[in-house]
Amino acid sequence: MKNTTEETNIGAPVTLKVYNPAGGFEVTQVHAPRLLDLNGKTICELSNGSWESPRTFVFIRELLQKQFANVRLIPFTEFPMGSEQIDKESTIDMLVQKGCQAVITGNAA
Repeated sequence: MKNTTEETNIGAPVTLKVYNPAGGFEVTQVHAPRLLDLNGKTICELSNGSWESPRTFVFIRELLQKQFANVRLIPFTEFPMGSEQIDKESTIDMLVQKGCQAVITGNAA
């Protein structure tokens, strides 16, 4: 009976390539550059709709308007809602079209 293992490869080094199943990639910029202040800026809100957005965004808006009198806030209701929707290029295009200089993307702890 013949041995099915090739005897010439026994003990030879083995190279394995392992791929990250999470689909990881190199992050070259963790965050967008921070604004020095919010005076005169346009801030847009995005919501995934999973945690009290109608209640909490109103409160966030009020606080920002008290601190920055000339800030312009565009409410989350003017943009698509939901994690899949806000991640689309078309939503990013809307943010650019509306002149957003900052975006609030979440409001839950």
